[in-house]
Amino acid sequence: MEESREPTRGTGGCCSGRSGPVRGSSGRLRLDAPQLRRLLGDSGVHAELQNTRMARLLPPAGTEVFRRLSPASLQEMEHRQQEEEEERQRRKEQKIKVELEAGKPLPFFYGDPPPELLSTPLEELDPYYQSQKTFIVVAKGNVVHRFDAAPSCFLLGPLSGVRTAAIRLLVHPFFSVFMMVTILLHFVLMASSWQPGWGEAPEYVFTAVYLFEVVVKVLSRGFCVGRFSFLRDPWNWLDSVLIVLACVRFCVTLVNLSALRTFRILQFLSTVTQGLKTTAGALVQSVKRLGDVMILTVFFLSVFALIGLQLFMGNLRHKCVIWPINFTDIDTSKPFSFQEYITNTTNQYYLPGQLDALLCGNSSDAGMCPEGFTCIKAGNNPNYGFTNFDSFGWAFLSAFRLMTWDFWENLCMLTLRSAGKTYVIFFMIITFLGSFYLLNLILAVVVMAYTELNEGIAAEAKRKEDEYNQILKALKKREKEAACGHSASAEVKTHEQGHTAVDAEKEKDRRTCPSCCYDFAGGVLKWNCCGCWRQVKQRLHAFVMNPFFDLGITICMIVNTIFLAMEHYPMTAAFDEMLCIGNLVFTGILVAEMLLKLLAMDPYYYFQVGWNIFDSIVVFTALLELVLADVSGFPLLRSFRLLRVFKLVKSWLPHSRPWKIIKNSLGALANLLLVLFIVLIIFAEVGRQLFGRSYQDCVCKISYDCELPRWHMNDLYHAFLIMFRALCGEWIETMWDCMEVAGQAQCLIFYMVFVFICKLLVANLFLALVLSAFRNTPAATEEKSNMQIAMSRIWTLLGKSHAEPEHAGVDKKAEDRKEYLALTSVASDQPSSDALAAVRVPLATDDDSDDLMEKDTKEDFHKQPSVCSTMMKTPVAAEKKEEDLKSRQPKDCCDAGCYRCCPWLDVDVSRGPGKVWLHLRKTCFSIVEHTSFEAFMTVVILLSCGVLAFEDIYLEQRPALRAILEYTELVFTYIFVTEMLLKWVAYGLRAYFTNAWCWLDFLIVNVSVMHLTASALGFSGISPLRSLRALRSLKTLCRCEGMKVVAGALVGAIPSLLQVLLVCLTIWLIFGIMGVNLFAGKFHYCFNETSEEYFHREDVGNKSECLMLVGMDYHEVRWKNIRINFDHIGMAYLALLQVATFKGWMDIMYAAVDTTKIEDQPFYEANPYMYLYFVLFAIFGSLFTLQLFTGVIIESFRQQKAKLEEADVFMTESQRKYHKAMKKLGSKKPLKPVPRPQNACQGLVFDLVTNKWFEIFVAVMICLSMVVLMLETDDQSEEKEVILYWMHFFFISLFTVECCLRIFGLRRHFFADCWNILDFVVILMSVVGLFLADLIEKYFISPVLFRVVRLTRVFLVLRLIRFTKGIRMLLGTLKKSLPALLSVGVLLFLIMFIYSIFGMYSFAYVKHGGATDDMWNFETFGNSIISLFMSTVTGTWDGMLFPIMSTPPDCDPYLGNPGTSVIGDCGKPTAGIVFFSSYVILTFLMAITFITIVLESYRELTEERAEPLCEDDFDMFYENWQRFDPAASQFIQYSALSDFCDTLLHPLRIPKPNAVKLMNMDLPLVSGDKIHCLDILLALTSEVLGDSGEMDDLKASVKERFMANNPSKVSYEPVSSTRSKKQEEEAASVIQRAYKKHQEEPRKQGKEEPGDIPAEEDEKLPVLPPAEEQSIA
Repeated sequence: MEESREPTRGTGGCCSGRSGPVRGSSGRLRLDAPQLRRLLGDSGVHAELQNTRMARLLPPAGTEVFRRLSPASLQEMEHRQQEEEEERQRRKEQKIKVELEAGKPLPFFYGDPPPELLSTPLEELDPYYQSQKTFIVVAKGNVVHRFDAAPSCFLLGPLSGVRTAAIRLLVHPFFSVFMMVTILLHFVLMASSWQPGWGEAPEYVFTAVYLFEVVVKVLSRGFCVGRFSFLRDPWNWLDSVLIVLACVRFCVTLVNLSALRTFRILQFLSTVTQGLKTTAGALVQSVKRLGDVMILTVFFLSVFALIGLQLFMGNLRHKCVIWPINFTDIDTSKPFSFQEYITNTTNQYYLPGQLDALLCGNSSDAGMCPEGFTCIKAGNNPNYGFTNFDSFGWAFLSAFRLMTWDFWENLCMLTLRSAGKTYVIFFMIITFLGSFYLLNLILAVVVMAYTELNEGIAAEAKRKEDEYNQILKALKKREKEAACGHSASAEVKTHEQGHTAVDAEKEKDRRTCPSCCYDFAGGVLKWNCCGCWRQVKQRLHAFVMNPFFDLGITICMIVNTIFLAMEHYPMTAAFDEMLCIGNLVFTGILVAEMLLKLLAMDPYYYFQVGWNIFDSIVVFTALLELVLADVSGFPLLRSFRLLRVFKLVKSWLPHSRPWKIIKNSLGALANLLLVLFIVLIIFAEVGRQLFGRSYQDCVCKISYDCELPRWHMNDLYHAFLIMFRALCGEWIETMWDCMEVAGQAQCLIFYMVFVFICKLLVANLFLALVLSAFRNTPAATEEKSNMQIAMSRIWTLLGKSHAEPEHAGVDKKAEDRKEYLALTSVASDQPSSDALAAVRVPLATDDDSDDLMEKDTKEDFHKQPSVCSTMMKTPVAAEKKEEDLKSRQPKDCCDAGCYRCCPWLDVDVSRGPGKVWLHLRKTCFSIVEHTSFEAFMTVVILLSCGVLAFEDIYLEQRPALRAILEYTELVFTYIFVTEMLLKWVAYGLRAYFTNAWCWLDFLIVNVSVMHLTASALGFSGISPLRSLRALRSLKTLCRCEGMKVVAGALVGAIPSLLQVLLVCLTIWLIFGIMGVNLFAGKFHYCFNETSEEYFHREDVGNKSECLMLVGMDYHEVRWKNIRINFDHIGMAYLALLQVATFKGWMDIMYAAVDTTKIEDQPFYEANPYMYLYFVLFAIFGSLFTLQLFTGVIIESFRQQKAKLEEADVFMTESQRKYHKAMKKLGSKKPLKPVPRPQNACQGLVFDLVTNKWFEIFVAVMICLSMVVLMLETDDQSEEKEVILYWMHFFFISLFTVECCLRIFGLRRHFFADCWNILDFVVILMSVVGLFLADLIEKYFISPVLFRVVRLTRVFLVLRLIRFTKGIRMLLGTLKKSLPALLSVGVLLFLIMFIYSIFGMYSFAYVKHGGATDDMWNFETFGNSIISLFMSTVTGTWDGMLFPIMSTPPDCDPYLGNPGTSVIGDCGKPTAGIVFFSSYVILTFLMAITFITIVLESYRELTEERAEPLCEDDFDMFYENWQRFDPAASQFIQYSALSDFCDTLLHPLRIPKPNAVKLMNMDLPLVSGDKIHCLDILLALTSEVLGDSGEMDDLKASVKERFMANNPSKVSYEPVSSTRSKKQEEEAASVIQRAYKKHQEEPRKQGKEEPGDIPAEEDEKLPVLPPAEEQSIA
């Protein structure tokens, strides 16, 4: 090696004559010894190199390079590692300054940058970015822009002239404005129907502009490298894609992708206000969170689609065909084809005006065919063939349609008509789970996303405000310290001057106009000419500010509103003249009010009040209407009178919280409407670009006359209307038209995307906005307004007592108490706790923790009997009742006042008749309080309700049944009377009649008694009394705790609901009056009843020409009016109710759009812009206003729940979290894992079935089996049936083998898991159904139901839920809310039952029409309940109301009904309107209650999930515990503690090395060095949440309850602790070391004492680090 190295050294060093680094054998450079000495000895060279990049390679100067490793070295390494860790932690915890984010204005405390520094690169101000190589640019308006300092496109540095110029252009405000104008202009040209002959020239120009924008952005920001580069901004992705597509389209002919250009308008969302960004951000966050919800939704819809596929496959093709075949009408020249005969539409039965043939079925409860027809499977499915269950895809679409409630009643009617009414259960289940649960889950996600964003923005604003206040305080403190050197007088003077200067400066800042304008206004608009005038002004000011002046104006506005609402059609000339005179009078009053206020306040101060400006606008429009009254072309000026209604809001606003909420949410509503408009306009233009030409080319497929229908996408306006209609929930019908003319795939994708974005996300933001406004709006102020002061003075003058202000608080409390005691007691003398128990929402919990922590209280509560089964029991009342039960001493019958008035009522109960009376009362008390009596009365109530269902139109034809029903009615009445008398005696009249539920019983019993009395006396016309017997079903409310609680909660919200109802009616009044002004008398038309066609405008122009035809004996001609119109305000309210529920609104809208003039014949879309009236009402009157009801009920539930949790008021947030964690902790205990069998074969099977890969394989097989089930279709070939049969056989065999393996490996433990039991039952049913199919179908169930049995294997997919945390939380929401949902569902069914009985007695004989036919009517209870089910909220209640609104000549009032004495088939319009309006309102409240329950359950679970410790963490703890404690002894060895804590997951995990931390926990040890699970879990919980001395009692309580349920720990007392154990070990180690040292001394002298430790044992002794050894010493 030396020889080989020598020539190299001579060549490289000696021959050159200079020294240098030597290259070693490894190829790396190294320094020789002299060079190293010179380097280390020369401090200058060393210092110079320290400033270069080689500094990190240099050793410390003046020290040796190589040092021996020592304990000091280890300490130094630990110190350096700790410093680096602290530095990383500091950088990690350092957050971005929100106020310095890009796009935000520069904070004021930085000051304004010099003009020469604007739009130029500046050094970074945010400490977070200072180490990340970025710089900022401050543009005009002090807006911050941030860029990467790295070279743009690897060429242009931050100081490059090209990049600086690009940055100046990019950050200039004109550039953004120019691009926005360009995008708008481009969109207008695309959407415009006017296309000049420019060809592709505009596209080239716009593409060049967009390309120039991209080039500027890329040059200034870079392309993709860097955090702030071009492609790092998602808004630029769309630009890139569109530009590439445009450039390619210019070169190559592609599919029409011009619709994608519409999405450029989304760039508005990135450049507008913060509120709009919040709305858009909520949508983005909602989409991110909807993953689990959409998976769960798709799963449920797939299950329902599979069930529908098996139940209704091919049923919707059954039609009524002429039978028997008339061969005389058949062409004999060609052979007869039966298939052609049944598919020929001329041989099928059609109802008048229907596009599809009448469906029928072959089951007993299906639709029947008319005489001469038979039911045969023939032809296509309804609605162009798109409504069916013939394949999984169409079945899935039908299930999705049912879930979204779009035209679902039509699908329900068609299916039940073809399959039978029994299958209405399928639709009820999918409505409950799909609409009331899944849709509300999506709503909950959107609401939570919007709420969290708003809360984050509010918290950031609060933080920023606090920081600014601190800065201002610091500045003031600095100024104060600087002024301390001045004298006191100078200081005061300076202080005053400073205040004056500050006030002047603030005044100047508030001014938006130049100072000269204010000087001119002050001189001209302030009228202070003389002293006399000032006195007049003072008196005028006192007059207009008098409370009675405001009261008078308010009364005038109320009367004016009444005058506005009195307009109707037709009006007499005298009535019209009266309204005109009234308008002049009220206009004069408004002008006088304005003039008086102007004179009293001066115009300068008058126009500084917002309401005064509004008043001036009202006066100006009123005067303008009077001036232009005789000028045609200004009919809309009458609508400006409606502004006067808003003057009433001025009086309501200070004391009406709903109006405050509307006022506070206007800004957010404007942002939401802008987002909604942008999204709708984008989808409308995309639809026009994609499908517009198809509507024009294929219009004959969807229109008989080949004219464009009302709903098409041939122009942007109609496309926008289609999108808005789909937003309102009606998308399926327009999608059918689109699929028919443009193809199924692209229309289906387009509509599904729209429904997801707009219907499920954007529309739900209306509720999120309202709920946010409810949280941010305080309660109504208690300060009295002028009107209230005036009213109080009037009451004082009338001699009425008035509450003093100091009693306001007491009255308010009493008022609140009455509100929550509405269903508890008529009086308000009961404690508030009664009310709280009455209105508690029955939400279940995820676990039994609440039962564990509150076991005693709840047991005592539920064990108490109930007075009338209605007397509300609370802990206080329960204790009193228990005392009464012990003493068996009922309370006094009467009040003390009764005893004073009637002393003879007060008898001695210790002897004589009084004692007998007392024994009688005790006996009655024991009877009514006995559980058997309650059960008996419940059965009687249910039987009495069931009896009412038999009283249909066929009852008079069944005399035997009628006699039985009369006898049972008599028996039931006697029983109810007896019950009432028993309770009178038992409880006393006072207790009975001070309970609302007992009052309800009393009224129901009186109705039954009055009915029997009237029947016995032979009175006619007792049908109303007979129908009122349906109210007896309300007696079940007081016996069902869940329904009673829900009803109590709703009643508790009645005051707030009435306020919202008043607001809603006011807004609807404005639209109603506007509708009367626009459409009154214009909905009439001339109609040919024979051909059922409208006359064309060319044939009949107006009413006179139509009546002329009638006078010419054309009896089939009529001048008709649609039944729902705007002829007066009452009918306008009904029309608006249909529009608000989006049922029946199409006919109203069509009539409005076709209107021309009063008494003129309408024609097709004569006034198409009347669509906008309904669009505006749908937004403000339905989508927004009706959400106020939801907000009120949710807030009411939260308030009542908060009052129930008053015990937590005095806890801090951390204490509350600790308390919740302790409650969850106490409900858990370790479970014993399934032991591995001793048998070798069973052990192998056990290992197989418990392997996670086995679970994954089974999950894949389950999914594949579902796919096989989805492959079935109607009319499939025999080969396909055979293949599917064997595939079913394979999967059933596979699952059977899997189940047997599990049973063999797990043994009896298999049946200890509910999931395994579900698997076993499903597989058993599948096997039975597969091998005994023929036998089952022949003797037991129908083939259809057998196919459903096979679907039970679908539920095997539920096993996968165990592996998905998100879906488990969603199902936890269902579990938590299920009891309350069931209670609301039962209450909804109760309402449907009552209304169905009312309908049977009131509308059973109404002529069929609209949605009523031979199956859907009120003739029988079954038909009635199904009809009301389909009329629920979004159902076809308008179609049910249509025939009830019929009057002669549309019906015959003298028509006889066979088998009954009832005459006529006309409806009862007033009764029908009241019936359906009240039903829709009640079911709407029930739907809101469903929303409330799901929202609250999801919110609570989300909050629990966001807590430091949630349920899953404790489950994870015990799952890991099973591996260390197989015997479930609840103890593990101390030696396993370190490994156990390391296997846990965050946040309970303590990673290794964890010995010191576990020692410091000081865990108690029992004999055998064992630790209990509860001690470990409590210690880990304290480690996560932080320990507090205040929680020691809670810990002790949890331990006591845990040991009471788990007595294994009681017999083990702690003998030591982990800290003591560690100290013992360390002490033993020290002793051993000392002993070792003692023994080493003789060894050194060559001696060995007896008892010395051998060397090999000595080496095993533990050696401690010096630091620990010193600490122990």
